[in-house]
Amino acid sequence: MLYVLLLGIVRRLYFSKSRAILLIGSEVVTPLYKPGKVPLGNQATCVDSCKEEIEPMAEDKTEQAAGQTVGRQELSKRIAKQAKLSQKQASEVLEATLTAIREALQNGDEVRLVGFGSFKVRQSAARKGVNPRDRKPIEVPAKERVRFFPGKELSEAVLKK
Repeated sequence: MLYVLLLGIVRRLYFSKSRAILLIGSEVVTPLYKPGKVPLGNQATCVDSCKEEIEPMAEDKTEQAAGQTVGRQELSKRIAKQAKLSQKQASEVLEATLTAIREALQNGDEVRLVGFGSFKVRQSAARKGVNPRDRKPIEVPAKERVRFFPGKELSEAVLKK
């Protein structure tokens, strides 16, 4: 990311793979782009100063580093790749699966996926709590909660060896 002081205002410049080099008092001589490949132009006015934060560019968006969250879109990409489906079909399969699980839980049924785990609706007991604003005791009512219990194979798969 590049921050440029232009006419007394700090601005962020976006650029494509061809990198714009800015020196104090120089002009930008390579094309600049906004996200979505919208051109900003070929030159900027004289730059007073600049600051560059060097961040490594991602090689591939589908690669995930350890500890990142995998959302629906990434999950459907992985399903499409593994099952040799289009991403749209994989997304529809994922949505249908989640809808079926949701409806089963709403009906009070248990969803058991052998080797993965089981989803159950459990009744939590009423309990006493504390209001964090005024530290007064409050009564937290009982309610139904969805619980997930991992299966043996899933538990063993995530163990660090």
